[in-house]
Amino acid sequence: MKSAKSKSFKSNFPYLILFLTLIAGFAIGLLVKGTIFDTNSSNLKALRLGGYKFISPLLFCDAGNSEESTDQKLENKIKQLVDKPVMIAYFKLARTDPKILDKKIMVSFEEDTNSVQGIKPKDYAKNGRTYSVQELIEKMIKHSDNNAAYALTYNIDQNLLDQTFKDLKIPYPTSEVADYISASDFSYFFRVLYNATYLKRDLSERALNILSEVDYKEGLVAGVPKDVPVAHKYGLGGNIDRSNSVYNELHDCGIVYHPREPYFLCVMTKSISDTPIIESTIKSISSEVYKEVERAANVSP
Repeated sequence: MKSAKSKSFKSNFPYLILFLTLIAGFAIGLLVKGTIFDTNSSNLKALRLGGYKFISPLLFCDAGNSEESTDQKLENKIKQLVDKPVMIAYFKLARTDPKILDKKIMVSFEEDTNSVQGIKPKDYAKNGRTYSVQELIEKMIKHSDNNAAYALTYNIDQNLLDQTFKDLKIPYPTSEVADYISASDFSYFFRVLYNATYLKRDLSERALNILSEVDYKEGLVAGVPKDVPVAHKYGLGGNIDRSNSVYNELHDCGIVYHPREPYFLCVMTKSISDTPIIESTIKSISSEVYKEVERAANVSP
């Protein structure tokens, strides 16, 4: 006969897995934060241009002898977050072809690619209809519309798209290589937008503004005050591990615009728990991080 202690452990085991996985993803997010926005370091001197809501253009930066370290043990990967480089590729093209964002694209597909999504988009591109590139970008980012993402991907120069992925240090998804990137790599995407070092300032501002209007509010956004903008993107999917166990993956990463100390936070999860339970945990982590940043900001000179 199994002991009550053994039964209790088994019943709590899924939550233990979730907790440990969240700690790993949470740690990466905090690690990245210190290397993106911290301009108070004794080794880092930066001059920024004000006057924007979502970006803080970097005019000058002297890193001195500072070093960036990464815990190689944190090997969780973010999946299904590769539509942001597609947006950046179009905005990059808009530098030389401003009319590209007004270009009309007819959406045509044999199967609705949103049908497999765990969280269905509230607004999406419909088969046989025509949309501007700007409209498709907003559907892709704000509503995680796969139909819009595919339409945009197939209507841009693939060499330009491939180069954008390389510039952003994100592996280009192919049939041979899964669309996986680390939290540290994904932070680079937010860094180049926040610092306005890859796109023109107005386009960097526009990109982060769109990301601040993502309609998913159950993760990072739920953990901060309602009046605090969060430019973020989430990914939800499922997979099977080597033991043939089915698990869920839910990730939420982005810039939280604390009034005094904007920071980047990335929470990655892999769990057999249901999505609402994972969302609640991400919300709690986001809330605790915000409280700590608030406390630190209040005691800073």
